Amino acid sequence: MAYFKISRMIVCVLTGLLLTSCAVARQATAENIALGKKVTFSLRPNYSLCTDPDDNIQLTDGEYSDGGNATSLWVQKSTVGWQSVLPVVITIDLGSIQPISGVSYSTAAGRAGVLWPTAIYMATSDDNQTWHYAGDLVLLSKKNGVPPPTGYKAFRYVTHDLQTKGRYISFGVASYPLVFADEIEVYKGDDAWLSQPAAGRVVSSLGDMVKGAIITSYAQRRMNTDIANIRDAINQSNVPSGSKSTFNARLDKDADAAARMEPLPVDFKTILPLNDIHRDILAVRGGLLAAQGLPSLVVWKKHRYDWLPLLAAPNTSDKPRLEFSLLGNQFRSDDLLLTNASEKSQNITLRLNGIPHSASSGWLHVYSVAWTDTTQNIPVADALLPIELQNSVYQIEVPAGMTRKVWFTVDSSELPAGSYKSTFVVNGTQEQVSIPLSINVSKIAMGTPRFSLGMWDYTNGNGSRAITPQNREAAIKLMRSHYVDTPWATGSVLPLPDAHDFDAQGNLTAELNFSNLDEWIAMWPGARHYMIVPGLSDSMAGAKINTPEFNVRVGNWAKAVSAHMKTLGLQPEQLGFLLVDEPRNDTMDAFIAAWAKAINAAAPELTLFENPNWERPDQTKIQDAITQIDILCPQFPIYKRGGEPVQKYFESLRAAGKTLWFYQCTGPVRLYDPQGYYRYQAWNAFGLGATGEDFWSFGDTGGAPTSWNEYAITRINYAPAFIDKDTVYGSVHWDAVREGIEDYEELAMLQDRIKTTNDAAWKNRAQDVLKNAVVAITGSWTGAYNWQDAKDPDLADKQLQLVRKMLDE
Repeated sequence: MAYFKISRMIVCVLTGLLLTSCAVARQATAENIALGKKVTFSLRPNYSLCTDPDDNIQLTDGEYSDGGNATSLWVQKSTVGWQSVLPVVITIDLGSIQPISGVSYSTAAGRAGVLWPTAIYMATSDDNQTWHYAGDLVLLSKKNGVPPPTGYKAFRYVTHDLQTKGRYISFGVASYPLVFADEIEVYKGDDAWLSQPAAGRVVSSLGDMVKGAIITSYAQRRMNTDIANIRDAINQSNVPSGSKSTFNARLDKDADAAARMEPLPVDFKTILPLNDIHRDILAVRGGLLAAQGLPSLVVWKKHRYDWLPLLAAPNTSDKPRLEFSLLGNQFRSDDLLLTNASEKSQNITLRLNGIPHSASSGWLHVYSVAWTDTTQNIPVADALLPIELQNSVYQIEVPAGMTRKVWFTVDSSELPAGSYKSTFVVNGTQEQVSIPLSINVSKIAMGTPRFSLGMWDYTNGNGSRAITPQNREAAIKLMRSHYVDTPWATGSVLPLPDAHDFDAQGNLTAELNFSNLDEWIAMWPGARHYMIVPGLSDSMAGAKINTPEFNVRVGNWAKAVSAHMKTLGLQPEQLGFLLVDEPRNDTMDAFIAAWAKAINAAAPELTLFENPNWERPDQTKIQDAITQIDILCPQFPIYKRGGEPVQKYFESLRAAGKTLWFYQCTGPVRLYDPQGYYRYQAWNAFGLGATGEDFWSFGDTGGAPTSWNEYAITRINYAPAFIDKDTVYGSVHWDAVREGIEDYEELAMLQDRIKTTNDAAWKNRAQDVLKNAVVAITGSWTGAYNWQDAKDPDLADKQLQLVRKMLDE
């Protein structure tokens, strides 16, 4: 047997996944000057399983939690945790300016969706005002070991390679969606460092620096991914070796420029190309396409809702055409794809020859579809930027090497019934392509859709989430253009009385101030429903829930609210309350039941709305929390998981007079199939007898200040539109919502005809068409919405044509 002497240096490099023997040895001799020192946070810890009043002392108390496999670190009260906060900044006050040689940060990850930190940026300060960057602990710690790539483990990020000083040291932790810390140690350095100038570049705010660094790293990831994919395409191509070398050399230069890129600002937008470096990377791809013999402009087509990769190979074999089939008073869309197979950006023009006769202004809307990147490193062509007609042409920029989707929407309310044929002439720098356009508008017109739509928009007051006073008008306009008829408001619109507003018998003696409610309702004239999340408590003006005093006071308040609706010329049933959001336990149900009984006893004309999250609502103890409610809106995937018993339960409630809606609340919606998630929900609702739907949420951009920068999100992005502080633009996803509403109405129109016809033969055929159409869509539901995996994007259009054919008959 041979024996090998392994040097201490090699041991330091190869030791396991916790601290290496070298780090342990050095740590044992280093003084922890953070022990017992004061800790502050940029935001209070909010992860409920480990949050407690001692969080501000637990990171420097010298006590480590049990990080073993049996008990996850984040369920222990000695751990400090955050959810959906990016970044988390932890600051330790060392009490006086100290020399600092190293730090240790203890955490854990590897299961339950907890990931290792992307970075732990450090900075020091003498005065808590001017900060000096000290490095990324995640990178500095690598020489002492790395956490395991898979599986749960407790781990300490540690370095002894600092040579800095300061009274304060901050840690900017970049981790999504969860951040956990168990203990932080700071190691004393050489006192001689105190007389030296502070090391590291000055940063005004570690939090802003972390945000900028995260955004920059995401942008670099996007560019490096594209470089790798384009390089693979180059090396696998049949272009001459000299061209390959030239292309690869350019990519090498671009990769170096990306690595040295200056930090991006927090308000950066992820519109592709991201910058000049990225523009050149994609231009290399344009050069490759040209070298492979493609014309500089390729006009081609996929189904408008089909997945489009950023570097999709253009289809040069099929001849594209634009086709629209509509009932009167509808919006329907189609698309073209323009690929720039050159190394220079092109301004493409589109001219329509032969405008339909009698067409009114606004009959056609043309949009350039912007590419944006996502936190998942998957670019999407989704945002609809309107292109105005100028000098009889639409002009659209297509950057070198990219494909631009052009989205066309016809508004048949501005076109008389009939068939129209025209031609779009597309001109590039060198090519000209003619695209046939055909439009068929049925003699049958669609009325106001009977299917309701809400988006939990919260446009009241100063708005909520990404809705602001500056963009609210545009947001409401865009929602209304897509059939949102059920706006939502927060509880601030609803006046709640105080104890002194009632007399001894519980009569309401004070006049309630309805100004906030009136202001909000005025924003949405003609809405079908006005829904409010009132944010109620376990008492009404001091009267405890489930007491006679409570019931009387709630009843008199509800009567006053009902009466006020009539003064506005509205019906009281148009006003609805969501008493508890997503009830899923007995405590929530007991609260709902108490409030619902009190309201229904006095003002049953008001509408009560609930979105129960029980897997088996038919088996809950407090059935009044469901049976006292007017509109029941279960989350559709939860409803489906309940199977036949749950479906029969809700069907029995519907037969008893309850109204059924469905809602969705998952994401990231930007990567979801627009049809599977948005359009098809209306079909599923029709098949199950539901009359409305909700989606969370029009304004929830995932914590980012704008939809245009997913790199800055701190949680899931749910907003289907593209919302900025001052502007709101539609999207391919948002148009899919509108198509679903119109689909529902067409299905319902055919159902109406079936009920009233005396033609037995036609009735049988129509029933088969309607049933088969609904089954074709509803039977395709799997609960998986990945856009890249979507099957048969033409399915709904094909089924709808059969339905429309029966209507035309």
